Amino acid sequence: MATKLVFVGEMGAGKTTAIRSVSDMEPISTEMPISDEDALQVSQGKSHTTVALDYSSIELGDGQLLHVYGVPGQAYLDFMWPIVAEGAIGVVVLVSTLNPRALPSTLALLERFRVLAPDACFAVGVTCQDRHPTFAFAALRDGLAAAGHRLPVMWVDAREAMQVDFLVKALLSCRYPETSR
Repeated sequence: MATKLVFVGEMGAGKTTAIRSVSDMEPISTEMPISDEDALQVSQGKSHTTVALDYSSIELGDGQLLHVYGVPGQAYLDFMWPIVAEGAIGVVVLVSTLNPRALPSTLALLERFRVLAPDACFAVGVTCQDRHPTFAFAALRDGLAAAGHRLPVMWVDAREAMQVDFLVKALLSCRYPETSR
């Protein structure tokens, strides 16, 4: 039986990188050179962005195949979100420490994807710690809890397969819909 996991987050949060780091095969990616409009939304150093989706797979220990998708983070490409989220058993929200609106952005994504994937469980991974080591992780975690979200929230380096794998295992261990209040 195959299952679906979706990585979501703002542009530059590390979705494509995370998928690459844990995939059993070279991911299918729809990255294109970054546009001038997108360049205004993301920190320097990013030259490409996903414009449709990323896809790969991971074989789980029991032989089950986990289909892994990443959606674009730009609001004007959010028409892809319902297509990809349909039937997902899990949603990983990645949030970059470089995002000055980390909490409201994460809350908005959780609310939107809870509607799009009502049977999914959720986890939040905070990326780019090396670029903003003074990020208020506890404030983000506590803000999510105060909004009623009971879900794993952890630091993750999207480039490190072991860390992304741990986040995915934390999410899959929940196997129940994330509930709010």
